[in-house]
Amino acid sequence: MDFQTSEYLGIFLDELDEQLQHLDSGLLKLEQDCRDMDTISVVFRAAHTLKGSSAAMGFHPLKELTHSIENIFELIRNRQLVIDRPMMDILFQAIDYIKVLKAAILSGDIHEMDIRPLKEQLEHIYRTSQDNGGGAEPDDRDEQPGEGRYEGIRLDEYERNLILQACRNGYQVMAVSISISSAAEMKSVRALLVHNRLKVLGELIVAYPAAEQIEDEEAFDGNLVFMIATKENRSTILSALSEISQINSYHLTRMNEHTLDPYSETVSLGRLPAAAGAEAAAAVSSAVRPDSEADGKRKSGQTVRVDVDRLEQLLNFVGELIIDNTRLQQFQSRFQRQFKDDEEAGELNDIVSRFGRVISNLQDGVMKTRMLPIEHLFSRFPRVVRDAAQSVGKEVELVMEGKETELDRSLIEEIVDPIIHILRNSVDHGIESPEERERVGKTRRGRLVLKASHQENGIVLTIVDDGRGINPEKVKQASIRKGFITAEEASRMTDKELVQLIFHSGLSTAERVTDLSGRGVGMDIVRSHLERLNGVIDIETSPGEGTAITIKLPLTLAIIRSLLVKLGGSTFAIPLVNVVEIVRLYVHEIGMVQGREVCHIRGRTFPLIRMHRRLQLSEHEDQRSQDRLFVVVLGIADKRVCLVVDKMIGNQEIVIKSLGDYIGEVPYLSGATILGDGSVALILDVGAIVKEEGSFYESHHIETNDGQGEGKTVMQMVAFQLAGGQYALPIQRVKEIIPVPPVTQAVHAPPHMLGLIHLREAVLPVFNLRSFFGLPEQACTQDKARIIVVETNRRDVGIRIDEVTEVLMLSESDVEDLPHTADRRGRHEVVKRLYRHGERLVMLMDIDCFLRECEYS
Repeated sequence: MDFQTSEYLGIFLDELDEQLQHLDSGLLKLEQDCRDMDTISVVFRAAHTLKGSSAAMGFHPLKELTHSIENIFELIRNRQLVIDRPMMDILFQAIDYIKVLKAAILSGDIHEMDIRPLKEQLEHIYRTSQDNGGGAEPDDRDEQPGEGRYEGIRLDEYERNLILQACRNGYQVMAVSISISSAAEMKSVRALLVHNRLKVLGELIVAYPAAEQIEDEEAFDGNLVFMIATKENRSTILSALSEISQINSYHLTRMNEHTLDPYSETVSLGRLPAAAGAEAAAAVSSAVRPDSEADGKRKSGQTVRVDVDRLEQLLNFVGELIIDNTRLQQFQSRFQRQFKDDEEAGELNDIVSRFGRVISNLQDGVMKTRMLPIEHLFSRFPRVVRDAAQSVGKEVELVMEGKETELDRSLIEEIVDPIIHILRNSVDHGIESPEERERVGKTRRGRLVLKASHQENGIVLTIVDDGRGINPEKVKQASIRKGFITAEEASRMTDKELVQLIFHSGLSTAERVTDLSGRGVGMDIVRSHLERLNGVIDIETSPGEGTAITIKLPLTLAIIRSLLVKLGGSTFAIPLVNVVEIVRLYVHEIGMVQGREVCHIRGRTFPLIRMHRRLQLSEHEDQRSQDRLFVVVLGIADKRVCLVVDKMIGNQEIVIKSLGDYIGEVPYLSGATILGDGSVALILDVGAIVKEEGSFYESHHIETNDGQGEGKTVMQMVAFQLAGGQYALPIQRVKEIIPVPPVTQAVHAPPHMLGLIHLREAVLPVFNLRSFFGLPEQACTQDKARIIVVETNRRDVGIRIDEVTEVLMLSESDVEDLPHTADRRGRHEVVKRLYRHGERLVMLMDIDCFLRECEYS
């Protein structure tokens, strides 16, 4: 059988990746604490497992190398050898070469690989230890003449202690005797399957016979003995073994503290009984009887490996269902308007509603199958940081937080290289040498923190170091020398803008070129790579204290929430993650700067873009004649642009479709989607638009002028109606405005709380302003009623209002204090100021005070 093309190769490669991770992380821990016996055991068992499985697959170079590593750790485990720095370097080289051997397995060149140089170094360490008084070879204990391997097995002190500790900690320790059929074609491969199945159920403490005997098909008689510490019951283990074919019999013996004779190294198990197969079959048949406890445990440990292409295909089908569901909802809406009195309309509503819930649950389920804990990504970085620090002679501690955060597996693969580049930059440029850190009063060891967390519908990765930070002056001088900016332009730039110049291709502030960095290639590629993923990157730095780099990414690249707008006669989608706000501007608020249109929003000036011209679309006649325009403010990191659109349609989840090789890349477009009515909407490439035209948010703060030389501080407020009165909230606190969904009553709710609503996987409390202000609970127009979602320190909160009216642009001179009136319930503190314009009065709310009065903040 050709194992390189067999069904077992995938299983073997998965096992190889897992054990490589154990080896890598174990060696990193041993660098910090070389006497950690638990970690030593983990590394030993990983090497032992790899040796056995690679021998069973016939990959002898890998088997020989892992055998040499195993021998070293056997001596370390028996305290016959002490770990030192040269030994660690050789072991790390051996682990790296195992990764090279993995690539050779995939290419079919494994048998041509030369492991002699590394094997000789490892054997030299082993022989030196033996010459200095080391014990016998670790596997000699299995070759004692006349020993009845299956009547009694020898345990060393470490294994005995493990069994005793497991028993005392509430684990069951089972001795599992297995006999593989003599007719099995590949008994060694069958033994590997048994080993892997038992390892899923618990911790393997003992495995007999030795791997060398299992690898020898002629010498291996098919009899195995394992000792496993597990929380599973006997029936679960027998059920798992029954799923493996070509096994004659298996027998379980429960071990306890009294089974182990403290004066003997041999534990008696008894030979495999002839009737073991019948007993096992009876046990398995009883295991499938209704048993809630056993069933629950069995289900919790089961996993299935699924080909990634199948998941991608399944996600495509879900995307099609989402599109069809949108079309069905639109049809239902039209049917309702035409036949609202028909009994069939109500039944159709129920069907559409249930279908929508099922589709939503199906989407969530499929998306979760693609999600992996970001620990799979983070696990690669300790070794990267360790090697980078050693190459430049620095001491760096890597702290990783939020490893349980989940991310789409396709994104995990995409962001590996950008994060590695940032980590290496932090080690090389950011963190100082130990001597320099001591001179400035810091600890010799630098600290590098890698953190992941969820934020709304995305994930945030933060890389923070406590190094020297980025010097804006150095960046400025380097940029001027390279000709990226002139001295005059540099003089007008803020420190924030200067720091952002490190993303310019070819810019480097390094005084010397190293193996890690200094060539001016990298950060520009990092940003462009992240922007292709609809991500953003931002830098905050403080000279002498450190740098924080923040990366924001969507949870998935397949389905996104977007804002649908009309440009000319076409519909376009804008990723909602890039939409900062939507405003309506008067024509007189649009000006010209150096022959280009700009708009003024709250005292700041941004470029104004009319995509009609760039996409060769015609503007509506109505749009040209209006005195107010719809403007969508787009943003990536610190850059902002204003996009003129003809009409707002709403936000909607869309399935991203590629434009295809035939069309190729189209400027300003990143893909397409199919809408509910079957029409195609193009997705705007916000990254390309902002990169070409964007202005920095911090740099253009311009105060409005009233014509008499006095500047005004401008505020923007969301105005709304409530029982005929006018109120307003600061727009900075408004996260979104949504139609009123079904509200569920809450038990023991705070005062004035209407209930709870479900909004995109989150449950939000909704408060009733009418109740708070003592206004009558009269019925409001349902189609105009809205819930304003506001941000608080604890969580998002909804506030129900009657109708949103407009966005107000106010200056401080337009606002005055509300006349004082006694109010025993503190409502006076919630509304202390008002805006007066002619006969119109608008009450300005303090949202934090309102939530405190509702006992929620």
